Amino acid sequence: MAWRWCSALALCMAGFAAQARDNGPASVAFWYADNPPLPELAQFEWAVVEPGHLTAADVNTLRRLGSQPFAYLSIGEFDGDRAALQRNALTQAASTMRNQAWNSQVMDLTTQAWREHLFKRAAELKAQGYAGLFLDTLDSFQLLPKADQEAQRKALASLLRELHSRQPQLKLFFNRGFEVLGELDGVASAVAVESIHAGWDPGAKRYRPVPADDQQWLEGKLKPLRDKHIPLVAIDYLPTERRDEARKLAKQLSQEGFTPVISTPDLDGMSLSTVEVQPRRIAMLYDPREGELTENPGHLFLGGLLEYLGYRVDYLPTDEALPQHRFDGLYAGVVLWMTNGVPEDSAAFYTWLNKRLDEQVPLAIFAGLPIEDGALLQRLGLSERAPGKTGPLQVVSQDDSLVGKFEAPLVPRSRGLTLVSAMPDGPTPGLVLSDGQNRTYTPIVTAQWGGMALAPYVIESNAERSRWVLDPFAFVQKALRLPMQPRPDTTTENGRRIATVHIDGDGFPSRAEIPGTPYSGRVVLDDFIRANPYLTSVSIIEGETSPKGMFPYLANELEPLAREVLADPKVEVATHTYSHPFFLQPEKTVKRDDFHAEYGLHLKIPGYDKLDFRREIVGSRDYINSRLTTPQKPVKMVFWPGDALPSGDTIKIAYDAGLANVNGGQTIMTNANPSLTGLSPLLRPTSGGLQYYAPIINENMYTNLWKGPYYGFRDVIDTFQLTDKPRRLRGLHLYYHFYSGTKEASIKVMADIYKHMNAQQPISLWMTDYLPRLHGLYQSSLARTADGSWQVRGMDGLRTLRLDAQQGWPDLGRSQGVAGVRDLPQGRYVHLSDDHARLVLRADRDPRPALEEANLPLTGWRYLNDQQVSFGFTGHTDLQFSVRSAGACSVQVNGKQFTGKSAQGLWHFQLPYRQVSDAKLSCN
Repeated sequence: MAWRWCSALALCMAGFAAQARDNGPASVAFWYADNPPLPELAQFEWAVVEPGHLTAADVNTLRRLGSQPFAYLSIGEFDGDRAALQRNALTQAASTMRNQAWNSQVMDLTTQAWREHLFKRAAELKAQGYAGLFLDTLDSFQLLPKADQEAQRKALASLLRELHSRQPQLKLFFNRGFEVLGELDGVASAVAVESIHAGWDPGAKRYRPVPADDQQWLEGKLKPLRDKHIPLVAIDYLPTERRDEARKLAKQLSQEGFTPVISTPDLDGMSLSTVEVQPRRIAMLYDPREGELTENPGHLFLGGLLEYLGYRVDYLPTDEALPQHRFDGLYAGVVLWMTNGVPEDSAAFYTWLNKRLDEQVPLAIFAGLPIEDGALLQRLGLSERAPGKTGPLQVVSQDDSLVGKFEAPLVPRSRGLTLVSAMPDGPTPGLVLSDGQNRTYTPIVTAQWGGMALAPYVIESNAERSRWVLDPFAFVQKALRLPMQPRPDTTTENGRRIATVHIDGDGFPSRAEIPGTPYSGRVVLDDFIRANPYLTSVSIIEGETSPKGMFPYLANELEPLAREVLADPKVEVATHTYSHPFFLQPEKTVKRDDFHAEYGLHLKIPGYDKLDFRREIVGSRDYINSRLTTPQKPVKMVFWPGDALPSGDTIKIAYDAGLANVNGGQTIMTNANPSLTGLSPLLRPTSGGLQYYAPIINENMYTNLWKGPYYGFRDVIDTFQLTDKPRRLRGLHLYYHFYSGTKEASIKVMADIYKHMNAQQPISLWMTDYLPRLHGLYQSSLARTADGSWQVRGMDGLRTLRLDAQQGWPDLGRSQGVAGVRDLPQGRYVHLSDDHARLVLRADRDPRPALEEANLPLTGWRYLNDQQVSFGFTGHTDLQFSVRSAGACSVQVNGKQFTGKSAQGLWHFQLPYRQVSDAKLSCN
């Protein structure tokens, strides 16, 4: 249902002195479009939405993230025709009047049918989890004949009074309603008024300042509400390009005692209130005609880099309807990585792009130019020549900061080149080529609208490797005009690099080629898991260990060994499915021209011929829970097998079964091939939920698909190093199979890998602890408050923000949920103690005692004063942490005193506790 304000003049007062808001919302947002952006709406204390666009789960998500969701409810009108009225048994409740402006039916408020309809709807919305109702069309009764209006007014007052009585826990947020508010003490939780200073003229379709006479009229209406301390929400309208004016207006409205909302008339975009959302989404459009998302170069090559920059990537297929809500204020930019020409519905595609340009959302075009429309090309300042033969190309000029100085040198190539040029006074060329015939081409440009980087000057590829010709970081940041802001970071926690270890079940029954030929499971348990300090997530393939699997004659030996492995206190339990399908979407895979199933479609388990993914996931979970582990330590995850590319339906089976998921992705970087094209993304959104890729790929890729050399996995140390410097792109993520415990060479290499990890003193997390950190990268949102601080929401398990040095240091006294900072060459890592935080920055390092680093996750950090902190940690090993302080520090835990050891301005503590709460740090 569209937003429907009363058609009366939007009026306001100007002379009220600033007054405190009494129990009202500190911030409010309205979003009536589809696809409500829940993480961003959670930045606001109240979020008003059209309930038809949210599921009950969405409503609960908003509440969990810290916002109070309000559902739109029309009181005076019914949105539907006569047939809809009849279907809802409301024909007799309709008045004789329709609101032609909105094509809706004005209802008779005196009829019991309409009243019961509203009471029923309110109860349904409460059951869905809404905190309140936004009550619209309260004055629509004034459209009826004057003789009927008083009876309608009285009926409205009694209806609202009864609604409050029936649903006392629902907050009622009035849209005006001046005619009855004087009779409804205690009913309204807040009242909205529109166009206080800046309005919208629907007839002329233009923004306008509110006339002084209109303001004077409303002054008399608002004074009684202020006298009763009813919170007032002021909604003014400004176009998004007048953002600075909107910020000043929001401040002015706040000073006048309102909770401000600045938006556009359709309320289909991100509102500005006392908080302003800072966009951290990037929309990436791809063409399914070129392959699925998992094959798209934008996803494979650019997705992980955008995640490193702190952005969530929303992948939008161009063969489906693209979102029609506003993108400005929500999206930092739009990326096109399309090489197959214009989408089939070119008109809709061009219209969509023009809307984004109208909103001044930056556009970055990669690889191909999917635009043939002359008017749109002209708007971008580009002209394209028809394909034809070109002579040898020469470089006329190049911007070394963008191209040719990153991974691969610039070599003039014409194959695959789109013959496009920047028009005079158009975009700024980043690369200019000449064909010797007085014709120039500019495949790389940047402009006010964004930028373009076309093949073959983006990535250089051959059969063996790929390299960036373009500097993707420099180009993306320049084209999309990405601002300097805190970046959610999944690599580091409490100043230490995150380490995870997870093991796929493959090879558990195999014998090690060492004296005694033990099972690989025994080698992995004794030499890898028990010999090292890392929490390890371990999966089992049911078909390998079960008496009904491939080796029933070994089950009496394998199942006890599996129980011993899973019982280890450093192990958490996962399934690697029942038959280890090698292709998780076999119906699509078998249609490929080059398809060859070397090992079949799955393990050859007697009597199991047709893949059943519910059996694979849920069945294997139940087997492990019933025969290999205990109720206190159940299966928590599924590690995807084979090509690790499940469909959305398969992923949903896992989520419905209560299982997290991981695997997929191909992140591998070695000294022999150090390109960032080897960095896969971490997240793949699907219709069934998020797929979490393995952060770094397993030994299979390092050993020529386990054909040798079996010491090849030592190159994962290269990956660890190359993903740490100069940028920390990944944590220490060790991922392998049980068959790494079968070869003498692989066993020796594993010792070297663990030794390398130990030297870095990381923070060890189980995979089920790490995945909520990745989810925080996807879900979190940022906003600026009126005083300039950063408001962080929806971090889930993520507890780190990365700053650029130019941004300064955390102000620990004014921030909330901030424990400290560790300054490293890779970035300035801010430690959070909660998924909700307020970050205030200052120019110099705060002298208060601050957490520098710790080996366990932080559960609390609260400054009692400038020298004392109450804190908590919880984990699975004894606590070690360091505090930066100029004075001597000590810790009190459970009545015991511990004195820190000083070194280079840090005080180091080692405590014999794995969990502490309400401990106290005191520094002189």
